Order: sequence, then structure tokens, then C-alpha cells
Amino acid sequence: MRLQDTLPPPLSGAARMLRSAYPGGMPDAAYFPVLALLYEHFSDRNLAQLVAAVTGKDAARVSNDIHACASSKPEPAAIAAVRSLLERHGLQAVCAEDE
Repeated sequence: MRLQDTLPPPLSGAARMLRSAYPGGMPDAAYFPVLALLYEHFSDRNLAQLVAAVTGKDAARVSNDIHACASSKPEPAAIAAVRSLLERHGLQAVCAEDE
């Protein structure tokens, strides 16, 4: 069973969105912009669990990266590029689930 299959519904929807946007895996250049973009929509723990499920990274490492990203955000252009891509793959629906 894949980790994505064990995620709660809002996280599994977000995992599907990320896998759809990055079918070959999330590139390093998108990793921190994705964290910055999704940070406002998920708790630290849920975001770490989500990104760990999608990237295969350790959730504790992702959690540390989230904190680093919160204190030193990626360039706005990088976040805008990620937002544009994710919007084409269902970002609005995923973000609506957390409200």
C-alpha cells in the first residue's frame, strides 16, 4: 500500500494534485516554492506528511525544510510559477478542502 493511500482525504487529494502536476517527481527547483505556497493551507505536520508522501523524503526532514522556508521564503516568481502549475491541476479545490 502506498503512503498516499493512508493519508486522510484532504491530504490524499493534495497528493493527487502534486503527483498530477509533477508526474516524474517533484523537481528540486519546485520543492521550496511548493512548501511556501501550501504552508498557509496546511498545518506544519500535515504539510510535512503530504510532501513526504509525494517526494519520498523523511517527514522530519520535510518539517525542518518547512520551518526554514517559513523564515526565508523562495523568490515570488518561483512561487508564482508553482501556483500557476498547481492551479491547472486542482489547487483551488485542494485549498477549499482545508476551510
